[in-house]
Amino acid sequence: MEKYKESLHSDARQLTIYARTSPYISRAFYHIFGKKLLEEGCVDCSYVLKALGKGSYYSRLNSQGSNLYKLYAKSCMTSENIEITLEYLEAIAGNQDRNLSPLEEEALVYWIFLPYTSTNTPKREKKKEYLIAILNCFAPEWKEKYNDINEESAPKQMDLHEKNNIIYDAERCELELIDSVSGYVKDNSFMKQQDTGRILYFRGHSRLSYALLPSIKRSPGWQENENRMYQELIIRCASDFAQCQSHLDYLVEMQHYGLPTRLLDITENPLVALYFACCSNPEDVGEVIVLQTQIAAMKYAKSDTAAILAALPVFDASFRTKLYESCINGIPEEEDPEYISLAAKLAGEVKSKNPGFEPRIKKKDLLSHVFIMPLRNNRRIIKQDGSFILCGLGDGNGEGNSLRGLRYRNESGKKLIFIVGNKENLLHELDQFSVNKASLFPEIDDVAEYIKLKYNGSDK
Repeated sequence: MEKYKESLHSDARQLTIYARTSPYISRAFYHIFGKKLLEEGCVDCSYVLKALGKGSYYSRLNSQGSNLYKLYAKSCMTSENIEITLEYLEAIAGNQDRNLSPLEEEALVYWIFLPYTSTNTPKREKKKEYLIAILNCFAPEWKEKYNDINEESAPKQMDLHEKNNIIYDAERCELELIDSVSGYVKDNSFMKQQDTGRILYFRGHSRLSYALLPSIKRSPGWQENENRMYQELIIRCASDFAQCQSHLDYLVEMQHYGLPTRLLDITENPLVALYFACCSNPEDVGEVIVLQTQIAAMKYAKSDTAAILAALPVFDASFRTKLYESCINGIPEEEDPEYISLAAKLAGEVKSKNPGFEPRIKKKDLLSHVFIMPLRNNRRIIKQDGSFILCGLGDGNGEGNSLRGLRYRNESGKKLIFIVGNKENLLHELDQFSVNKASLFPEIDDVAEYIKLKYNGSDK
């Protein structure tokens, strides 16, 4: 190992040891990098791997009354010497445990890497090596401490690498950079040829940091009040739901108008997913997520499983929690009186929209997430080749995300992650294939916006 790498690894170990009496340091690195890395196998580190400047942290921290603003004072000279770094932390933050705000965590981690401010390669290499060393030092502690990290997400050993400011675990992931539409299409053709018994779906995220979750699970308040939001929108906008015949019809309509639901939008068209990965947050790394399921496991809008899961939002959080707990208690369905009672209530609700429904609800069905092919009676769904994942109770009310198990894996069992960088060029290429805002959002206001932007600045 080169001498500078040995020094950085030693510094990382010292920082980790110091953090044992100052756990807020470990938590800051976990929240910013560790959670995503352990769960998904990769994390966007542009935040520290790009050229750094002090930015506006001094004033922002000061306005919040945080003592950490002193880290950004002119008198606080950053240094590559770990002893000096720890002395500043000791003097300003102290070694007692403390709960930092998200801004404080961000500013603290940012400050640790400030000594490496140059854009030249040696400095950047140092930042990368130092960050990887820190993540490797903290990882064993995180796996023991945080109960939202499951066994699959906690490999015994990580092999961390960096590509395009993304740090990833090569034991679990392969990173592919999308730099042209033609290359991306070839990759997708190859994946489809590998397994004809499965069907691939795609989803675009404009930021790699976004979690693969339905919108209802992105806020505790939304999750707690799912039934209230569901009922209130129907009451306030009754005429918009006049044509809905099933619980799934209601959810699809709510999703269309932006209400948080347990539906996750996906598409059969990889170009549509690429558009959504590129269409916003132009400075951030995007991602195209590839999902897979057995063709035989696909459900249609009229299926009983879809009807059962789509009826869950009718019930309050207390009912759903009891139902989830009864599904995981290990008691056979026919021997579980509480489950029988709860399932009967759910079956009655399903039957109210589907009189032919046979009231047999299995615990495993309630815990599942299913791919749904909806009715093509919505112009936007048609244009976007849209489908949905309808999420059940599989994650309970915690922070787990069993949707990760649906991601595509190659022949080696590694997760394939498509990252998106040069969004402007890719959007231009997609436009040549008529994949743009006007084609994917056929409502007149969206088409008008596309035309306006298309001719903005034109001499004609």
